[in-house]
Amino acid sequence: MRIDPINSKIASEIKKVEKAKKVDKTQATKAALKPDTTSFSSSAKRLSETKANIDIVSAQLASEPEIRQEKVEEVRNKINQGYYNSPEFVDKLADKLLTFFGISDK
Repeated sequence: MRIDPINSKIASEIKKVEKAKKVDKTQATKAALKPDTTSFSSSAKRLSETKANIDIVSAQLASEPEIRQEKVEEVRNKINQGYYNSPEFVDKLADKLLTFFGISDK
C-alpha cells in the first residue's frame, strides 16, 4: 500500500490554503493602508461659508467705535446755528483740502 500520493495531495491542498491566507492578509494590509477620505455636501459647505461670513462681519462690528452722543449733539447744534455755512468754516475746510491733496503747504 502506498501512502505518498495521499500525503502529497493533502500537502498540496494545505499549501493552497496557506497561499490563500497570505493573499487575504496582503489584500487586507493594502486596504488598511488606503488613506481615509471625507466629503461634504453642498449644503454643509454653504453653511460653513455662511458661518465664516458671520464671523467676519461680527469682527468688523466689534472693531467699530461706539457712537459718542455728545459729539453728535455738538454737530447738530453747529448745523442748526449755521456754523458749517460760515465763511470761517469754509476757509478752514478749503485750506485742509488743499493741504490734503498736496496743493498747498499751510
